[in-house]
This record gives sequence, structure tokens and C-alpha cells, in this order.
Amino acid sequence: MSVDPVLDREYSPSSVSKHPAPWYIQEYGRRSNEVAARLGARMARVAYGNGSDEYVVMARHATSSPLLVFIHGGYWRALSADECSMWAADALEMGVSFASINYTLAPVATLERIVAQCRDAVSWLLNDAGLEPSRVVIAGSSAGGHLAAMVTTANPRPVHCDGVVLLSGVFDLRPLVSTTVNEPLSLTVPDAVRLSPAHQRVSPIPQVHTVVGAEETEAFKGQSREYRDKLATAGVDAQHHEVDGRDHFDLIYDLITPGTTLGDITIPLLTGARTGKT
Repeated sequence: MSVDPVLDREYSPSSVSKHPAPWYIQEYGRRSNEVAARLGARMARVAYGNGSDEYVVMARHATSSPLLVFIHGGYWRALSADECSMWAADALEMGVSFASINYTLAPVATLERIVAQCRDAVSWLLNDAGLEPSRVVIAGSSAGGHLAAMVTTANPRPVHCDGVVLLSGVFDLRPLVSTTVNEPLSLTVPDAVRLSPAHQRVSPIPQVHTVVGAEETEAFKGQSREYRDKLATAGVDAQHHEVDGRDHFDLIYDLITPGTTLGDITIPLLTGARTGKT
């Protein structure tokens, strides 16, 4: 299928971001490496499956502490859990355990396989990791927003989860079929429908927040608004937020930073407080 140049630009986050995507990827790695060096043995890779890519980067607080699970983006073809663990130290300081899920990247893995790996990872964290978390919050950014939705709100086997934070996700994959994003994925339109949260039945999750940066393309903003509307129509307590001054890549920095729009969404989910509606 030929590439649609308009869609290709709309689904290119760096077309409107402050810096090119490689700049942010390097910054994610720098921040995460600093945290790993600070935490030392308190932060480690732990396998959730038999594959070399099937691990979580984990920092445990206490067995019964709240658990924040993060699924990284990179359009299913870039990044890793190691580069997306920058929140581990802050989580521990607030009494929260943290886990960043790794998965095999496309084109080595199909998107269907990636979804299965993320579901396996969350199942392992909740059943076999030796944790009994008082609360569980699952967050994901960009491609990770799609995967977080597939693990939670679009999972036919609902997980025990108290809240979901979906950052700049792609929930209807059909437009991607006509973009260069699809080159490593090789999705057909039927594949895109089958693997889109927007086209699945909604699983009951207590609270869901879709969040985008004000400095993103209209395609990403529309995807989040429309998915929030789908969830709300199905009876889910779903809220949508647009964060001023943030683009697709720097939105995640504030994930658990108190006093920021995003931090004030995620932290109450972890503590059990109610968040205000916007």
C-alpha cells in the first residue's frame, strides 16, 4: 500500500516537537542511566518469560506497596525498558514499586507477539513476581499507550488494575497502514482492526486517563479524545487531558512529578485519592 504523505506527517511526532526524536531517545537513556547508577542493586532486570527480550526493569519498595507499571513507546520498533526507567528512584521515594516492561521490537516480532508479551509481563508482575501491591497503575506512552490499552481496557482477560494512564497513544491503527510507520509492522487493514483498542470490546477498569501534549499533531490529539469517548460510552470513568507546553516526547517526564498536570493525574491513582475531572 502506498504512503499517504499527509497521514505520514500527522503520525510523525517529531514533525511538531521541540527536538528531533533521536535527541529525546538519548535524553531518556541519560536520565534512566543516572537513576540506575543511583539505585544500584535496588533496580534490576527480572525475566518474565524465556526470551532474551522478555524482562522488566524493576525497583521494589515493599511487597504491599503500590505498583507503577510503564510500557515504553518507540513505534514498536525502538527504545527499551532500560531507557525508560527514569521514574524508578522517584517512585521508591514515594513508597511505590516500579516496573518498566521490555518487549521484542518489530520487525523481529509481530505486533501481535508484542501485545502478547506485554500481557504476559503484566500477568507475571501481578501473579508471580512476589508482590501483593495495594494498588496497580499501568501507564504507557505513544506505542506504549497502545500496548497499555491492549493490556487493560481492551484485554479480554481483564487484569487487576486500579488506574490506567494512556499518553499520546494510537488506539485505531488503521491510519498507520498508509504510513512509513507500517514498514516494520507489515499490517494489513484487517490486522490493524484486530489489534486496535478502538475496535475491541471494553474491559472494566476503574479509572482511565488519556493524556496528550498541547504541542502534538491533531492526529494524536484526536486518537486520545476518541478513545476516551469510546471508554466513557462503555461506562468507564475516563477523562481526557491536554497538557500545555508539552509535546509527544517530553510529556512523560512529569509522570509522577507532584504539582504537574500529569503527576497530579498519576499520583492520586497510586495513592487512592480521586483526581479532578477536566
